Amino acid sequence: MFERWSYLGYTLMFCLPPLVLLWLRREFASRMARDLGRILAASLLLTVYGCIIWPVALKMSAWSYAEDRILNIKLFGYVHLEDAVWWLLISFLLASFISLSIRFEEEGVNIFLREVRGLLRSFGCALRGFRVLRLERNLTIHTAAATFVFLEAAFLKVSALEWLALLLAAGAVLGLELVNSTIERLGTRLAPGHDEEICLVKDAAAAAVLCASIVAAAVGAVIFLPRILPAIL
Repeated sequence: MFERWSYLGYTLMFCLPPLVLLWLRREFASRMARDLGRILAASLLLTVYGCIIWPVALKMSAWSYAEDRILNIKLFGYVHLEDAVWWLLISFLLASFISLSIRFEEEGVNIFLREVRGLLRSFGCALRGFRVLRLERNLTIHTAAATFVFLEAAFLKVSALEWLALLLAAGAVLGLELVNSTIERLGTRLAPGHDEEICLVKDAAAAAVLCASIVAAAVGAVIFLPRILPAIL
């Protein structure tokens, strides 16, 4: 996919997301920052070790690289640039994870179980939120319309790109309608009587749903009308 950047590209795709996940979150970063010196030292040590042994393994034909998938840039004329980056990022990721695990273990917290349970609770809350579908008229209308559109798309065998457009349009409408319903209920709870600012917020949220609905209708017209009109006319 990346041609000559393949090795480096896949290394970055594999390593950077978990590093962002660990270091962007303040709760984690504050704990790992206490061990930052040791993390960097361990990362540097493992990187030097890897850069020394990796070219030896290549010369012994333990594995090989496709010439059109690497940059062919060698540091100090000895080790491939991609190998050095791979060892540096993997070492830093591993050292960070070990540091974080030790810190939470010292606090008597199983961070893995805690995070899994937290994610499950979040999904549970999100799923429970769909019960508003049965309470709001506009949401039921949009859901029924989306059901009709998806069935029609399956019947007419639309292309994968058209499916993507329909899914994005329907998702935008339903998502904004959920947000609109939330804003309406909060506004009603905060200001049971007439409040001009609350009314403005409600109207703006409803307008956002209207904009998404117009775009969704346009997407449906572009996809379905050329298929339906010849059969009618």
